[in-house]
Amino acid sequence: MKIFIEINTPGNGKSYELLLDDKLTVGAAKEMIIEQITAFENNHIIFDEEAALFSTAERIKLQDHRNLRKAGVESGNVLLLL
Repeated sequence: MKIFIEINTPGNGKSYELLLDDKLTVGAAKEMIIEQITAFENNHIIFDEEAALFSTAERIKLQDHRNLRKAGVESGNVLLLL
């Protein structure tokens, strides 16, 4: 199922809205998110290899090996990319 989420990136103070498949692992979703944001910003933003996704609702780091659904990510959630 597709989920609509908002990604906040404190490094540049911006938010991005993305549509993702809830079956993706957090790690795969993170890679896709980084690729899309980097392309959108014309490669003017660089993410550290240790970048992580956090749930703002639950205030936890999302584990890369879990899929988004099992990690509790739902449409309308806001995630933090650090």
